[in-house]
Amino acid sequence: MEAEEAARQILAQIEANYKPTHDYVAVNPQSFRHLDLAFYDHTTQLLRSQGYKHLCDVEDRTLAASPGNVLFPVMIRSLVSSDGSVMASLYHPRIKPLWLRALLWLTGKRLGTVIDMETEFSDGSFVTTSNAMSASAMTSPPLIKAEFLPIKSTVEEIGPRHTARVEEHLRGNPAIRTKTISNHDQLVASQNRMNAIKSAFRGEIGGITKEELERISAGRHTELVSEIHAAVVAENRNTKA
Repeated sequence: MEAEEAARQILAQIEANYKPTHDYVAVNPQSFRHLDLAFYDHTTQLLRSQGYKHLCDVEDRTLAASPGNVLFPVMIRSLVSSDGSVMASLYHPRIKPLWLRALLWLTGKRLGTVIDMETEFSDGSFVTTSNAMSASAMTSPPLIKAEFLPIKSTVEEIGPRHTARVEEHLRGNPAIRTKTISNHDQLVASQNRMNAIKSAFRGEIGGITKEELERISAGRHTELVSEIHAAVVAENRNTKA
């Protein structure tokens, strides 16, 4: 029964978080003083010095409203490169429950401040580069080429790595080109195209794989992981019946 309940909760969380369309609402940074606003401002200045333009500060209300959400409200600051080909997102996830923060500390995991860089291409593919190492446990769809750097990676490290990966993707696919973003609406549309890809992929693999569960558990509790995955498969079978 424990594994069955865990499976139901995991699938409910996956369904809530991997929706094809997310609701991004404009926010005021001063309402997010619980976050490291100095990180946002410092990194914004570094990106601006490289020609990036600040587009918006938003909250993903879809994620905020998901059942079991353990994060304090998170502001996402979005910028675009001078040519519009790279979307940079800055955010600082902070966990509410003290016990969960302690558990992450004991297991050597941490969230920290995050820098994401994303480029969309004319064939519908994406290249993403991020220091959100905790997200690396989840498999990316084939259309999204994701790479996760260590959490302490800076914008000076992430930016050049992302540029190199975009150039590599273009060399391997000479018929495609980068898509460009110039305003908030275009950025949201691009993000939701990526969200739709992730949502469809989660549906194809049945929500979560055994390998992903093993990575999340860091190789511990292998017997329980097997039981939970078997329960996930059974729950999916019952849902489709």
